[in-house]
Amino acid sequence: MKIFIACILFLASLTSYAQKIEIGAIEIIYSEILQEEREYWIYLPEHYSDEKYKEQEYPIIYLLDGEKYFHVVSGIVNNFSSGYYPIMPECIVVAIKNTNRARDLTPTTMADMGYESGGSSKFEYFITKELMAKINGTYRTMDYKILMGHSFGGLFTMNALFKKANSFNAYVAIDPSLWWDDALFVKGLGDKLHWLDFDKRTLFLANANSLGYPKKAGKQDNAHFKAKEMAIKKMNANIPKNLNLNIKTYPEEDHGSVVLPSIIDAFRFIFKGYRANAKEVMKNPALLRTHYQEVSDKLGFDFKPQCAYIDGIVDLLIERHQLEKAEILHHLNMDLYPTNKYLQEKFD
Repeated sequence: MKIFIACILFLASLTSYAQKIEIGAIEIIYSEILQEEREYWIYLPEHYSDEKYKEQEYPIIYLLDGEKYFHVVSGIVNNFSSGYYPIMPECIVVAIKNTNRARDLTPTTMADMGYESGGSSKFEYFITKELMAKINGTYRTMDYKILMGHSFGGLFTMNALFKKANSFNAYVAIDPSLWWDDALFVKGLGDKLHWLDFDKRTLFLANANSLGYPKKAGKQDNAHFKAKEMAIKKMNANIPKNLNLNIKTYPEEDHGSVVLPSIIDAFRFIFKGYRANAKEVMKNPALLRTHYQEVSDKLGFDFKPQCAYIDGIVDLLIERHQLEKAEILHHLNMDLYPTNKYLQEKFD
């Protein structure tokens, strides 16, 4: 009996020391534009709350269908922005939860669909005027923004790009529902491609297999396929001016399964070239400035190496007793982030 009680107390003690793993927070904003409360989920980068990096600002990812894809996107961002060879910078993720999905993400009213539609202009105005102001006023943001959406969210993303390209820096449209309203977006695409200047914006367009995979195609599947095919042909025939474009087809993925691989590919494409060669930087610290100047020129935005990344390389150099090169990188970090006092005592 004593042994049994001791086991119970031991298990209870383990339970009492259990800690929760939190990857985000739920926030609410009241929208005067939409006349309703809107919930959004926030993921903050690993180093966001570190006092050493209080000067660091972060790009923002605005994610549609937020409640569905929050964990996927935040997990990929965390993985891709970690370590000595990050594929992308640490980013803040703003995942917008739906209230009336079809209403908010579609551009025109289709009464015969049996659900409310046609409110995307108002919803876009909410994001760009109210939500962005809230995010920028609350968090340490830099003015590099990514919009990401799937299906109706992909349709919304395409319309946002072609309506006002400079609202975001990069757009990820995952198997967009371009069939909407008898492919209205696609029919008007040709004229826009002739005169729009996208000013170094980026579009990653994921095209899933809409026909016969994994089931026999229906009427809407055919309309979906034809609309995407027509849009892709138009964009390939008239390369959009100053648009960094990647259209990738996934023959073995359907409308649902395409989301995960396309998010991974989208980040790789948007931040292509972002990864620095840490071994070469350790040999020649001056390469870091050159590398990020090339990244900035490609992305059309002033990117600099993030503070925590430089400190990580400095730590590695110190471990290897290469103090002279560590000091060069440390002072580069101080030039970029004057309030960063990390390792200051080692070089004073």
